[in-house]
Amino acid sequence: MATTKPATEKHYVSALRSFHLESVLSITVFDNPRIDLVIRGGKRVYGEGVKRLRFPLTASILLRMVNEIRLDEEGINVKSALCVAFAGFLRSGEFTWDTWSEQHHASHLSRKYVSFATDSITLTLSMSKTDLFCKGINIHLASSQSPLCPVTALTQLFNTFPCSPLQPLFTRSHGQPFTKQFFVAKIRQLLLQAGIPTAGFSALELRCGRIFPTYVACHAIA
Repeated sequence: MATTKPATEKHYVSALRSFHLESVLSITVFDNPRIDLVIRGGKRVYGEGVKRLRFPLTASILLRMVNEIRLDEEGINVKSALCVAFAGFLRSGEFTWDTWSEQHHASHLSRKYVSFATDSITLTLSMSKTDLFCKGINIHLASSQSPLCPVTALTQLFNTFPCSPLQPLFTRSHGQPFTKQFFVAKIRQLLLQAGIPTAGFSALELRCGRIFPTYVACHAIA
């Protein structure tokens, strides 16, 4: 109770109830009003915990960040990842990776899942958190005049560093993995270089910051 938020405790109870349902076990115990009383009592005694600061990575902040990026292999990949993730509301787990083999391209975002048109690109996510049946999701991103244009960023990436369609969309030099930890570390590094405190920022805030768009990005589910 002292280390777990009341809201988290409710999620735990709900998860246990779901497990009982799936296992064809009795769920009568979860109707006991004492459960709510215990959670409410814990809330009074320990409070709701300290809320972590979370600030959105808005377009204005990203503009300052990309101005600090060096245009080498790592820098162009990081810039492309920032622009595409911001425009496409992507979760970091949808484009970062820890290991890669010939089989991974079927379930991870590889280059073969990028389709270029005249003024747009289409990303195909073969797997996504919101795509429960793995039907695949197409994300259409339009071109813009912004320095954060995902079409421009990916065009530069593909033209400067061409490789097999079965290779990951975003890479690092010397074959190092483009992990979530690396991506978050680069975000913090670029924030500091731009003179912005890093407290409250993470890769997750790319999705939050997208509510302040500088260009139009349309989504369509395949």
